[in-house]
Amino acid sequence: MKLMQGILLINKDKGFTSHDVVALCRKHLGLKKIGHTGTLDPMARGVLPILVGKATKISNYLMGQDKVYEGTMQFGYRTDTLDADGEILEVSPNKIFTEKDLLEAMKLFTGKIDQVPPMYSAIKIKGKKLYEYARQGQEVERKTRQVEIYSFDLLDLSGDQISFRVSCSSGTYIRSLVDDLARELKSLATLVDLNRVQVGNFSLDQCHSILDLKEGKLSAGDLIPMDQGLDLQKIEVQEDYFNALMFGQSVPCSQSLDKEFKVYCKNQFVGIGISPYPGFIRINKCLLEV
Repeated sequence: MKLMQGILLINKDKGFTSHDVVALCRKHLGLKKIGHTGTLDPMARGVLPILVGKATKISNYLMGQDKVYEGTMQFGYRTDTLDADGEILEVSPNKIFTEKDLLEAMKLFTGKIDQVPPMYSAIKIKGKKLYEYARQGQEVERKTRQVEIYSFDLLDLSGDQISFRVSCSSGTYIRSLVDDLARELKSLATLVDLNRVQVGNFSLDQCHSILDLKEGKLSAGDLIPMDQGLDLQKIEVQEDYFNALMFGQSVPCSQSLDKEFKVYCKNQFVGIGISPYPGFIRINKCLLEV
């Protein structure tokens, strides 16, 4: 029987937390060792990579991958969460912006920018998550974080709503981006819809539905091999060194090496390797499916 380990791509529906999806996977796949690769807000939908079995060991690598989102923002009000799930804090007179107004403002938020994380987020300050402070009515000073917006495109303009597409680095808060854009336009806005359409090389058309999961239609064959989720250099090692690799020993390698790389031997993915000293490699994280 094929082992249940790898990456399961789920198209998360609105209303589910990332933790909800993990719990459903544990229940319907009958496994305990399952995790996700970073929180997707309950009001958001889209690509949520679920790590099964040994694939949980590569969560740090997938969390840092770039993302692509498509969303809709509505001008005229701002909520405490900066999205449609929150309570309205402020309203502003209805302003109708031209396409030119929007495109000029959006250009200012392309490239490397500084963001202040929203109060309703899972970032920890003094051992406590920001949303826990927010629920107690406390505003906490947050440091700005640099993120990168590779592209910020206008998809549609309809009255007081615009639809957009954002390609960005990991750690970008689209809610904050929407809020900052509105402020630049001397207005207020709230994120009312968000769809994550890509995480790294994984896209929405590769995802399975939560309904398929609940109906027991997913199996080991639906999992993507974990090495496909790693954007690392690929190194092939001679078969003679297989046992040495598996025992954590260093073996010779004549290739030019990155800091970390995917190691293959005997036509199979062994794990993530490092070079302890020039001309040699060893397995730092064994991920062989055995």
